[in-house]
Amino acid sequence: MYVLPRVNVIDNEHDVIIEAELPGVAKDGVELELKDGELTLVGHAAREADARGRRHINERPNADYKRTFAVSEAAIDTGKVKADMTNGLLTITLPKSERVIPKRIAVN
Repeated sequence: MYVLPRVNVIDNEHDVIIEAELPGVAKDGVELELKDGELTLVGHAAREADARGRRHINERPNADYKRTFAVSEAAIDTGKVKADMTNGLLTITLPKSERVIPKRIAVN
């Protein structure tokens, strides 16, 4: 079973940045794939038996995370995509291709 991670998507002049909350997922539990115009994110949460006892309320899902985003590979410099995981927050930076970054033209 997969659940959707909560995300922020930020678009600025040079990058598209995706921030995804992946509580309980270690850096080595993250899979990212950019293929055929889709960026797929999968986060495998660590599962450990609870030695403290039986749970009566379990509001935090005991599942993996998965989310897919449509990405224009022509608009992204796929060779420069970066991902960083810090304290359960995955930050994916998708640099825009030079051809889609607005060019400022000086007027003489």
